Amino acid sequence: MAVKLKKIQKKNPLHLEMVKWHLTQEKTGTVGIKEIAKEIEGRSALSLGDVQSALSNLVEMMPLFLKLGQTIKLEGFGSFRVTVRSEGTDTAEELNARHIKGVKLVFQPSVELKRSLEGITFEVQAGAPETPTA
Repeated sequence: MAVKLKKIQKKNPLHLEMVKWHLTQEKTGTVGIKEIAKEIEGRSALSLGDVQSALSNLVEMMPLFLKLGQTIKLEGFGSFRVTVRSEGTDTAEELNARHIKGVKLVFQPSVELKRSLEGITFEVQAGAPETPTA
């Protein structure tokens, strides 16, 4: 199964007069916990409710551990961690939480997950390309 790509034009944010063609993934839909749980149910001895409950509990528990400053490592999947971006100060004594400019949730896929994408194929969609919006 190939990942579908489409042709779009993008403006360079630093030079708005520069427009180039790029490939971007064609969105084919969204898969949620219910759909994933249904697939897992078919591959395991667990009931649909058991799988949904486990996935829902995982999603509910992740913020707790992240707020404690822990990295969440899901073997075979990857890890999640929180990073912060802060404004610099001249001295360590001046630096405090008010200097935080942003917080990000970072996902680092596992080696196994990255390897599972080896051999991915792509298909460029035919049809009218999309032009940039102002």
